[in-house]
Amino acid sequence: MEIVQSSEYKADIINLYIEAFSTGQSEQFIDLEELNKYVDSILEHGYALLAIENNQPIGAALICPLTLDKALPTEISQKFNADKCLYIAEMMVTEAARGKGVGKKLLEEFETRADKAHFQDAFIRVWIENTPAVNLYQKMGFEVIASIEQTKKTADGNGTFVMQKIYLHKKLN
Repeated sequence: MEIVQSSEYKADIINLYIEAFSTGQSEQFIDLEELNKYVDSILEHGYALLAIENNQPIGAALICPLTLDKALPTEISQKFNADKCLYIAEMMVTEAARGKGVGKKLLEEFETRADKAHFQDAFIRVWIENTPAVNLYQKMGFEVIASIEQTKKTADGNGTFVMQKIYLHKKLN
C-alpha cells in the first residue's frame, strides 16, 4: 500500500465517501451536488491523502484548516486558535480494506506531513457508534474533547435521524 497526497483523485474521493456513508449503520442521504462542493472546498483549502493498492484508492483522509468546520463547537473555538489547527474532515476506507491498517497508515502519514511550524493541534470528528474508528483515533493519541449532534437525512431522503458525533484532539509536535 502506498500513501499519496493528491487532488487528482476527486472522483475516487467522491466514490469512497458515497461507499462509506450511504451504506451500513451510518447509511444516509447524500446530495451529490453538495458533496462535490464540499470536496472542492476541502481540496481548495487543504489536501487529500489517499491509500493506493493495486492502482486503486482504498482509503482517503481529507485534511483542511479547522476554520472550514461549520459545526465546530464553541468549547473548541474558544479554547483553540482555529487558524493554527488542522482538521481531518473525513476518513474513509473501503469496506473490503477495513481492519487492515489503512486508517492507521493514513493517520501516520498525516502526522508526518502536517506543517508543525504553522499548525499546533489536530482534530477529527467521528460518529460515537463507530467504535473501530474511535478506538483507532484514541490509540493514535487523540483524546475526546467535545461532542455535537448532527441531523442527517435518511437514505430515502424522506426522514431524518440524529447522529451523536465526538471531536477528538491531538497536539502536533
